[in-house]
Amino acid sequence: MAEQRGEFRGEFVIGMLVGALLGMGLGMLLAPSSGQEIRERLRRRADEVTDRLRGEASEVSGRIRETVRERADDLARRGRSLFEEGSRRLRDAYERGRERVAGEASGDAEQAGQA
Repeated sequence: MAEQRGEFRGEFVIGMLVGALLGMGLGMLLAPSSGQEIRERLRRRADEVTDRLRGEASEVSGRIRETVRERADDLARRGRSLFEEGSRRLRDAYERGRERVAGEASGDAEQAGQA
C-alpha cells in the first residue's frame, strides 16, 4: 500500500509538472502582446487591407471605364444608324414630293394646253 501511495504521488507530481509546463506554454502563446506590438500589427494589417482595397478599386474602376466606353460606342453607332435612316427617309420623302409636284405641274400644263 505504501508503494501504491508512492507511485500515485509520483504520477501525481509528474502530472502536475506536465500540466504546469503545458499551462505556461499555452499562456505564453496566448498572452497579449505589448501595446507597441499590437499597434505595429494593426498598422501592418491596415496597410495590407489598404493596398488590397486600392488594387480592387483600380480593377473595378478599369472595368467600369471599359463598360462605359463600350456602351458609349454602342450608343454612338446606334445614333449614327438612326440618323442615317432618318436622313434616307427624309431624302426619299423629298424626292417623292418633288416628283409629285413635278407631275402635278406637268398635268396642269397639259390641261392648260388642252383647254
